[in-house]
Amino acid sequence: MFILERDPNFNLRFIQSNPNYKTKVAQINIQDFRNAPKLFIAFTWSDKENTIYVGKYGRDELRSVNSFEDPNIKFRVGKDGGIYQIGDEGVKVGFYRVKVGEKVILEPIAKEIFDFQMEKIRILIENCKKGDFLFESTLIQQIIVILTTAFEVYTRTRFIELEKEGKVINMEALYDPFILKGYREQFKEERREIASKQGKMELEVFIEKRQVNFQNWKDFKDVYNKGYGLKIGGIGIPNDILLDVQRFIDWRHMIIHSKDDRTMMNFEEVPPAEPIFTNKDLAEKGLSVFQKFINELHKSTLEL
Repeated sequence: MFILERDPNFNLRFIQSNPNYKTKVAQINIQDFRNAPKLFIAFTWSDKENTIYVGKYGRDELRSVNSFEDPNIKFRVGKDGGIYQIGDEGVKVGFYRVKVGEKVILEPIAKEIFDFQMEKIRILIENCKKGDFLFESTLIQQIIVILTTAFEVYTRTRFIELEKEGKVINMEALYDPFILKGYREQFKEERREIASKQGKMELEVFIEKRQVNFQNWKDFKDVYNKGYGLKIGGIGIPNDILLDVQRFIDWRHMIIHSKDDRTMMNFEEVPPAEPIFTNKDLAEKGLSVFQKFINELHKSTLEL
């Protein structure tokens, strides 16, 4: 989305906003041109930077300014077709939802939701004071749960976003591993009928019925591979990061479903393994691991 606007101080702003990238702003003051009968305005844009050019119409001399990235300003198109500005210079918005009547017309994208969750975890870690071990351990266990939930929400939401962005989804390959053969054709027809009635995509209805468990590593890998041909092990993420993400997901399940206290995450492996305690250091590692993984995964989805 490209936007050209002028503020009260005669700053002309050329803004490029894309949900998957930081907003680029090229700003130039046109106060000196206020008496000109006509202005010549031009723009160039690229992956690296954008540029705005301004000069008096009919003259060869042009002033130009290159863009800068502003993570606080975003422009989004709602389901109602309206354009909404999220945040502004010096005003950071972590999460947003726009509702008209009973209908939600604008929500954050998958990466924005994930980044907001990571910011909340960072704040929890920063305010976790060492000294009260029971408090620290309890908080870190909840952080592990939040990390895995953020992983699930991102991977599920992003999976649907990709088709909306024009990526080709292989629905037939999706049905085969997740739906029993004898029920498959009936299930397809039911999903397609629901999608038609609700004005949704077939994929959206399929995922809403939670046929895929995105907190299950195998399900997650299979669905991205079969749906979009994206192999998680082949996108350049270091193997230790892949293993750590799986380990934290497994730990989340242990915290939620085990009757045992999880002050030590690997009690069953000690000895000979060294104990892994649910402390601040473990939370910092988890935050780093999940951010690295999702950032690389997101880049790969943009290149599909």
